[in-house]
Amino acid sequence: MTKISVETYIEAVECYLTSNESKRRVGERYGIADMSFRVLVAIYEQHGRKGLIAPPKTTGEFRINLVEWKQEHHASITETCAHFAFRSISSIAIWERIYFTEGKQTLLARRQGVKPHRPRKSTTTAETPGKREFIVADTERRLKKIGSLEKATKRQISEVIIALKAKYKLADLIDALPISMSVFQYWQKKLSQPDPDEELKSRITLVFEAHNGNYGIPRVTPEVRAMYAAEGRQEPNHKRIQRVMHDMNVHCQKYGKRTRKYDSSKGPSGKKAKNRLSRRFMTDRPLQKLVCDVTELQAGNGEKVYLEVIPQFTIQVQHPDD
Repeated sequence: MTKISVETYIEAVECYLTSNESKRRVGERYGIADMSFRVLVAIYEQHGRKGLIAPPKTTGEFRINLVEWKQEHHASITETCAHFAFRSISSIAIWERIYFTEGKQTLLARRQGVKPHRPRKSTTTAETPGKREFIVADTERRLKKIGSLEKATKRQISEVIIALKAKYKLADLIDALPISMSVFQYWQKKLSQPDPDEELKSRITLVFEAHNGNYGIPRVTPEVRAMYAAEGRQEPNHKRIQRVMHDMNVHCQKYGKRTRKYDSSKGPSGKKAKNRLSRRFMTDRPLQKLVCDVTELQAGNGEKVYLEVIPQFTIQVQHPDD
């Protein structure tokens, strides 16, 4: 913002006094605020050019006299500025506040252009001994599945704070936990909104439970997408389904590469079956001889799954549901 010179002030005031234009119009032409221009006109009318050219020196006694005169005469700021030929409207408001809140001596000792030093107030509330430890202990107890507070995400910490707000002050919770107020407010607002994946989560759970937990992400995804396609709705992206399933901690735990992998170093495991066929595979009786592939799929819960059974009478793969 460009500083306006005293000559411009005088020119603007004299232009107003010698014309029929309003103060607002003249002030806008010279870039002077309406209230400030009213003060300049009042000073010029009472003190002439000298009142604008040579403003009074702002000493401690001058500040006190100005505030006391204003209160004694119940004068407005414009009248006070005109009486003392003083142009700064904001300074008068500040001096009045200091005079009535901090006393006359503070205003008397105030140096021009220097803000008084005030001790900075702490934004956190005074903690009672052990309060921080109680908050951390309550938080870690609620985050027991994660393992430690250091591994918790900002969302999880925010959820704990929302749950503990009824027990502790919010300022104490923010001070004790590794999260800022702005981050907490962000997650508080986000958690209060409805979950956009609520319907998708219910459908994933439906498919997962329908197959007894045997389906993982690769097999759940096409079935969920087919459900949306059958309704003529937009199918969710496979990455979205994967993300939601990870958030829900829904995945097949029965089969894994580590459990299926054969390791000869472990030696023979289990009981070896007797060779009852002795390579006599052919039969003329249905369901007398049933064979399958030697591949064995070990599930995490101790179950074992084999490939489809082949009856030697028909030499056809028999589906488990048949």
